[in-house]
Amino acid sequence: MEKETSVRGNGNQNCPLSLDETDKQILQILQDDFPIVEEPWLEISNRLKINQEEVLKRVKRLTEAGAITKIGPIFDSSRIGLKAATLVAMRVPQTQVPKVAATINQYDNVSHNYERDHDYNVWFTLAAADSAELTKTLEDIKQKTGVEENDILNLPTANRFKINVHFQLT
Repeated sequence: MEKETSVRGNGNQNCPLSLDETDKQILQILQDDFPIVEEPWLEISNRLKINQEEVLKRVKRLTEAGAITKIGPIFDSSRIGLKAATLVAMRVPQTQVPKVAATINQYDNVSHNYERDHDYNVWFTLAAADSAELTKTLEDIKQKTGVEENDILNLPTANRFKINVHFQLT
């Protein structure tokens, strides 16, 4: 029998999601060693010695529960031509947070968008090719959200200290 661990799913933060060892192994592969091959799900199933349908069923369950939010590459933005970056904090009326967050999420160059328990309650990161493009995008976001200038903190990157977070699940 496999040992289970609980993580909190995205849909309901108070409802733990049970993870068995196979779930943990799948998550570890997705995080650390996703196979770049023609049939990645088959490759994962072969590594774990389970069938591909089981892998896909588990990935779907983990995604629907919010344990997996995205499967995709992580880029070094400066190496792909995005030389300007900033962290933005906005003071948004609580009733407007979902609308403002949805507007911000429409921008491809926003990599993170969080609500925080703070006076400045919406925080996001923004990257662009240069400071002029960054400023233009931020002005566009301000206009579309209706958030006033004095309710926005623009905290441009001065020095970059990249961390590489990996959760050890197995």
